[in-house]
Amino acid sequence: MSVEELEKFLPVVLINKNYVVTSLNETGKMMLGDVVGKKCYQVLYNLEKPCQEYNINCPIASGEENVDTVTLDFEVYLRAYGKIPVGGIYWESMVNITSLSVVRSGIFDTLTELYSRSFLSGLMEKFLHLWQRYREIFSVLFLDIDDLKKINDEFGHLSGDEALKKVSQCVRLYLRRSDFGVRYGGDEFLILLPKTRKENAVHVAKRISECITTVPFVTKLSVTIGIAEVNEEDRTPEDVLGRADGALHYAKRKGRGSIAVAKGKEEFYLVE
Repeated sequence: MSVEELEKFLPVVLINKNYVVTSLNETGKMMLGDVVGKKCYQVLYNLEKPCQEYNINCPIASGEENVDTVTLDFEVYLRAYGKIPVGGIYWESMVNITSLSVVRSGIFDTLTELYSRSFLSGLMEKFLHLWQRYREIFSVLFLDIDDLKKINDEFGHLSGDEALKKVSQCVRLYLRRSDFGVRYGGDEFLILLPKTRKENAVHVAKRISECITTVPFVTKLSVTIGIAEVNEEDRTPEDVLGRADGALHYAKRKGRGSIAVAKGKEEFYLVE
């Protein structure tokens, strides 16, 4: 399922600070009916009180932007929500995924339980748009497990899978609720850090790297990391990802466990 198909599939509602639905996209109208003027928690989840009173994250109460899942009466909902930077309006999108394994598999990587690469393109486009329109900064980290092929060859592919799980555990441990950890493919991971400059992204990279070197395993694990911050020259998500990838390859040349930051398109520096 492509990102475009997902966007058509998911209902999106706009909500004011009083929890009142002000408008919906076409999918929302089709699935929810005429709910403008009604309380969002009633029409989305059939609740009597706002979501936070049921320990469910709410963009109005927290001001956070996030993607998560909620379980209510044995039904599982995938949600995305946040605040529109101007106008005091909030948005929320949700879909019941209890029996929609095809949707879940298009969003999450089953081995690591991080987001999948197919889900990344929509995220990157959204954050690049927020940067271009509202100057909301973000940074990207590329992680590469050092010598994963050697682990597979010496200890077997089950050990290689376990290495991927160990790395993903450290990634999840040091991410904020607004951050996104992605299984990019093979031995690579990507981390998207909203509202984060490269200096702070370095701190996240160091903590994840230190975590990985201390996890119990058949051999010592380590990752090499490249970091890039969005800048004025970026026109597409590939521009940001390309610099992060360039920083990763620069770090690899410096040795396993290294961390490098993109200073410009082809300028990098090593983190001490």
